[in-house]
Amino acid sequence: MPGEAMHQKGADGARRAKLWLDATTRVSSSWTNEDAVHAARLEFKWPHGEEQPYSFDVGGILSGGEFHGQFFVAECKNYTSDSDQGIHFDDWVAKCYLTRRDQFRLADHFMWITWHPFRVKTWNNLCSAESVKKGLLLERNRVRVFGTSDESEAVSMIDATLAQDVADRMWIFVLSEKQEKLVITPENRALVFTEQMKRGEL
Repeated sequence: MPGEAMHQKGADGARRAKLWLDATTRVSSSWTNEDAVHAARLEFKWPHGEEQPYSFDVGGILSGGEFHGQFFVAECKNYTSDSDQGIHFDDWVAKCYLTRRDQFRLADHFMWITWHPFRVKTWNNLCSAESVKKGLLLERNRVRVFGTSDESEAVSMIDATLAQDVADRMWIFVLSEKQEKLVITPENRALVFTEQMKRGEL
């Protein structure tokens, strides 16, 4: 797929994911990496050997219940096949680890939102500390995260407690076009938020 078309497909996925998250009524504010004001909140620096920063596609603030007021960031994969999604997932978990380690005030939850399942044979293990460690130990991530290409040295630098903490904060959503339509209507969502405002919950 040409670069411009790929960018448009990615931007469309981020927009659709944001709309779906907003429609859950559990998000009080959200933005994408193309937002003129808030995009910088989604961009972070690799600590070693990588000039190009990494970023997430969507971010926001959760509302209500046990997650009220907590920040989330999300990666959106507008895929129609398994493709190379697993490779991107491995990089994503390394980004989650770094963000939680170095910028913990900016992200309490990490969401992977896709339109196609992947790694189905290991699906139940994707949100695990071992999955986080696997992503961190890929050669490209060892260099970018720990500043070394030596695997044993990188292993010694992984914070096992942090890896588990990150795993506990990971969410995976598989959406579909029909599912995107079966959400609260904008009119009813407005009623929900109006009632929450009356109660002082927003």
